[in-house]
Amino acid sequence: MDIENAPYMNQGGLAPRVDIDRRANGELILRCPYDPAPLTRSIVHVLLDRAKQHPDRTLIAEKQGDDWKLLSYQDAVNGCRKVAQWLISHDASIQKPLAILSGSSINHFLMGWGAIFARVPYVPVSVSYSTVKGAFPKLDAVLTRVNPGFIFSETLDCMEEIQNQIAFDLLPVQLISTETNESIQSVDWQSVLETEATDQVDASIEQIDHDTVTRYMFTSGSTGMPKGVIHTHGMNCQMLAAGAGLRKAANMTEPPRVLDWMPWSHVGAGVMRIATMINSGGSIYIDTGKPIPAEFAKTIENIKSVKPTSFAGAPLGWSMLVDALEADEAFAQMFYANIKTMQAGSAAMPNSLAKRIQTLNVKHTGFKFPFGTGLASTEVQCGLTRYWPCENPDVIGLPTPSTEIKLVPFGDKYEIRVRSKGTTPGYLKDPQKTRDSFDEEGFFKMGDAVRFANEAVGEEGLCFAGRVAEEFKLVTGTWVAAGTLRSEAVAAASPLVRDVVVCGLNQHYVALLVWPNLINCGNLCGQTNPEAITRSTKVIEAIRRGFRAHNKSNSSSSKRIDRFILLQDPPDPGFYEITDKGYINQAAVQEHRHEEVARLFQEGSD
Repeated sequence: MDIENAPYMNQGGLAPRVDIDRRANGELILRCPYDPAPLTRSIVHVLLDRAKQHPDRTLIAEKQGDDWKLLSYQDAVNGCRKVAQWLISHDASIQKPLAILSGSSINHFLMGWGAIFARVPYVPVSVSYSTVKGAFPKLDAVLTRVNPGFIFSETLDCMEEIQNQIAFDLLPVQLISTETNESIQSVDWQSVLETEATDQVDASIEQIDHDTVTRYMFTSGSTGMPKGVIHTHGMNCQMLAAGAGLRKAANMTEPPRVLDWMPWSHVGAGVMRIATMINSGGSIYIDTGKPIPAEFAKTIENIKSVKPTSFAGAPLGWSMLVDALEADEAFAQMFYANIKTMQAGSAAMPNSLAKRIQTLNVKHTGFKFPFGTGLASTEVQCGLTRYWPCENPDVIGLPTPSTEIKLVPFGDKYEIRVRSKGTTPGYLKDPQKTRDSFDEEGFFKMGDAVRFANEAVGEEGLCFAGRVAEEFKLVTGTWVAAGTLRSEAVAAASPLVRDVVVCGLNQHYVALLVWPNLINCGNLCGQTNPEAITRSTKVIEAIRRGFRAHNKSNSSSSKRIDRFILLQDPPDPGFYEITDKGYINQAAVQEHRHEEVARLFQEGSD
């Protein structure tokens, strides 16, 4: 079937609508005319309700060898109650919170949600902070800010080195671990799980309201030390209510099932996805793979095992999945026999990649999928969402119910600000940063820029136009929108380019560091070795043709691509070139690969 004429799969989404108030100073206020669903009392009460409805259904699953270890809804509640009782008995409180130094796991869930049952805030710390020596200063900053009374770590391998490397005294902290180590005193995890819950846990749950703090979620710290964002039950409940207000009741033939690689130290997976999956009675399978070349084969094998009904991820992961689906017909048939919904986030989806995905969708189902995406952040759970079928993959959505969006003119685009109950009340122990992050009307400054897909028809949605901080000037004073140009460059050289870094601060022209799609480039030149591929004249010329075609329509100095270098080494997580969420950290790449950047602007270079 022709992709342009293929119908969209009906997933119960409403038609896009928006109310716009225009102010004399050029600012716009956008609101959603749809009402949210009624707010739940707390996310804990949602979990308790779902456990009563389907106690034996899998909530969390993690890989153990070739099999999956399963945690049912009822076992999750029972385990959380035991952890809550242990914490209450050991005087845990908002003054003595919990830090978790382990990745996503069943034990991580029980420890963290047990703390929520006990009204003890917890912080899921990025695993890289405790495993990469260069990140120890960030771990130090997080622990110093939180001052936890308890630390949970499934492994003790890193703890001795952490205590030797960072200026944080762990002596008053109770360390909880599934392991034992004679040189490191810790509480045995099994003893925590053997605690008998009492009515103290019920009394704690009874006191939970929308203002009760659930977590301190730390920002990635890509532009400085991470900041502790306060999360509450009310934020989570508002997010669930807003989502429910945008969709008609769906007739699900089976509960949703997702395979999730994204770390729980980030809001998308650790807060929003867990809440939405619990609310829908779904199951989360923790992926052992990642969207990097050396790890994605594990994701493919896990997809074959789990058969997810929904797939979500950053464009980098989608690009790798599409390569696999296009190359393996049997795998594609299995994937599409189960998949019902698709979502993307963390970075802009290139048009060329979106078209490849929809081509596969139509081939295997006869329908295009209404690709879900949106704009949220560590601080904002209710921002923009695309809840309708949309032909323009650049569109990230419109305001969710009960969310007000302020658009402040910013060059030829708008800075976006948000006011809703789904927004953080502020930053942990940082009142000045809290004050600076909200404007005089109480709108949170997200630091992102947007533009209308069609200024005359607001219902067509808003498009992401980059981070305000990523905008940079050439030596001529001309502004370059790095985020927008990145997406355009990837599209121009598709499918030979996987991602790019836009360079040119205080230079005369724009240049790119380019990660080629080694599979497609290798097929073009008949090579398999990365070094041979990146030196191939065929590959270089094919990519150059794509960039030249882009330049014909973008002749200004802020949009024209003058030079590029192909990189053979993948993004290095150890130097934060790729974030935990799977998108490229433009600043970190340029800092780490400063020699390649210098070559781009060296006189006389090709």
